[in-house]
Amino acid sequence: MKFNEELENLVKANIPVIQAVTYEWQRLYGFCVGVVQEYNLDLYTWSVVSGLKKWNDRDKKFEENKDEKDPIEIFDWFKETDTKNCLLILEDFQPFIKENQFEIIRYIREICRIEPSYKKTLIIQTPYFLNVKEFEKEIPILELELPKNETIEAVLNSITDKLDYDSKPDSGDMRDIVSASKGLSIMEAEWTYRKIIAQKNRLTKYEIPLIVKEKEQIIKKSGILEYFHPQGDFKEVGGMENLKEWLDKRGKAFTKDAKDFGLVSPKGVMLLGIPGCGKSLVSKTIANEWELPLLKLDLGNVFASLVGESESRMREALSLAEAISPSILWIDEIEKGLSGINSDGDSGTSAKVFGTLLTWMQEKKNEVFVIATANNISALPPELLRKGRFDEIFFVDLPSINEREEIFKIHIKKKDRDINNFDIKKLVEKSNGFSGAEIEEAVNESLFIAYDKNREVETKDIEKALVDTFPLSRTMSDTVKDLRSWAKVRARFASNECSEELPKFDKKIPTLAQEKHNPFIK
Repeated sequence: MKFNEELENLVKANIPVIQAVTYEWQRLYGFCVGVVQEYNLDLYTWSVVSGLKKWNDRDKKFEENKDEKDPIEIFDWFKETDTKNCLLILEDFQPFIKENQFEIIRYIREICRIEPSYKKTLIIQTPYFLNVKEFEKEIPILELELPKNETIEAVLNSITDKLDYDSKPDSGDMRDIVSASKGLSIMEAEWTYRKIIAQKNRLTKYEIPLIVKEKEQIIKKSGILEYFHPQGDFKEVGGMENLKEWLDKRGKAFTKDAKDFGLVSPKGVMLLGIPGCGKSLVSKTIANEWELPLLKLDLGNVFASLVGESESRMREALSLAEAISPSILWIDEIEKGLSGINSDGDSGTSAKVFGTLLTWMQEKKNEVFVIATANNISALPPELLRKGRFDEIFFVDLPSINEREEIFKIHIKKKDRDINNFDIKKLVEKSNGFSGAEIEEAVNESLFIAYDKNREVETKDIEKALVDTFPLSRTMSDTVKDLRSWAKVRARFASNECSEELPKFDKKIPTLAQEKHNPFIK
C-alpha cells in the first residue's frame, strides 16, 4: 500500500501515534495537508527551533501558534482535552528518544492511550527507524519511499517555470531527465537541476550525464552503496558460456514485450566459486549488457553503532535500489558481510540485517536483479541458498584448457600485442590450475620483465611469470576440491567445459615448522 493511503487509513482509524521515516519533510507535509483537508482536521508542526506552528489552509503556509520549544510542554498541550481534531508532526524527534529518556518515552506511551473519539494523531518524523522496544507493540511505522516519476516531473516543471534560462527541455527531454533522476529525493533533484542550470544555462537531455554524476555522488554519501558506470561486455569474459547464455535470456525479460508475453522479472543469481575466476567481472559487465544501472552494496558498511540504525541503513539501501529500478544490485563476497549472524556478540544485529535482506529478496515488487558472489560456501547460511531467493546458483570453476586460451588472448590483446607472436598453446599448458586473475597478472608481470630488459615481451616472459606464481589451486588445493564436490550436486556450472584435475607441483610449499628454521624468515 502506498504511503499516503496507509497514512490516511491510520488517521481515519484514530491511531494516536505514528512514526514516519523520511528525510523529505516537504512530501510529508503535502500528504498530511491532504489528510487534514479530507477529514476536517487542524494541522500542526513542532520543532525544537521553530516551536509550534499551525497550517493556514487559506494562505497555504504554516503560521506561528505557540512558542513551545520544550518537548514535555508540547506533549502536555497535545494531551489537553481542548486539543481535538488535529494532527501534529514532531520534526526530527529522534534526539529526544534515547534509552535514557524515560520521561519522553513514557509521555509518548501515555498519548497512545488517548480516547479514540478525540480524533488526534501524533506523527513522530525521523530520518531513520527508531528501534525502541517500548514502541514495538503500540506505534505503527510508515516509511516514505523515494519519489516516483510523476513527483520528479512535478519538481522539474516547477524549476523550468520559475527559472529564466536559454534552453528548456521538450517533452522527450523531460521523460529522459526524469528517468535519469530516479533515486533522488525531491530536494536532491531540485538542487541538481538548479546547479546544472547555473553551470550550463540550460537543462536538456544533453545534461543527463551531469545528472547521473550528481546522483553518483549523492549515492556515495550514504556510505553503503556505490554507483558503477556500466563497462565492458561478455566478450571480455573468457569462458562461462552456460552463465552467459542464461544471463542473455534473463536480460530480455525487462522489456514490455516480455511482460506482455507473461515473463516474470528475474530475481537474481548467486555466483559461487574460486577467487579470481571472474565472478566480479561478470557482475560488472551484466549492467552494460542489459543497459541497467549497477549499485554495489557493501554489507560491512551497513553496520552502525547506534541500536536499530543498521537495519535502517539496510532498508535505505534497498529502497534506493528499488527507486531506480529496473536496476542491478551487486553484493560482493556476501559471506563476509553475513559472518556474524550466528553469533550473539552484536546483540543479534547481524541476524536482523540478514533477515531484512532475505525478506526483501523474497517480496520485492520492483525490478531489482540481485547478483551475489561468494568464495566460501561453508560460511553461507542455508536460508540464503534455498529456491526463491535467487533464480539460479552457478559454480564458477578454474578455467578449462579452451577457456585459458581465450583468457590469454583477451589480456594479450588488451596490451596492444599481436597474439600471433605468442605460443598460446604452450602458455595454456603451463597455466593449468591458474585462475583468470592469475593469468592476467602473469601477462602484466611479463611486461615488467621485458621492459626491464629493454626489449619486446615474448612467450618466455609470460612463462617465467607463471613459474614464479603460486596459484590458489596450489595453496588451497583441499578447498578447491571441496568446492567442486559441493557444486556437483547443488549448483549449475558456469562453464560448459570441465576443468582438468589439479596439477601436481614439483616444488612443495614449506610447512610452518620448516619456515621457523629458516634464518631469512622473521
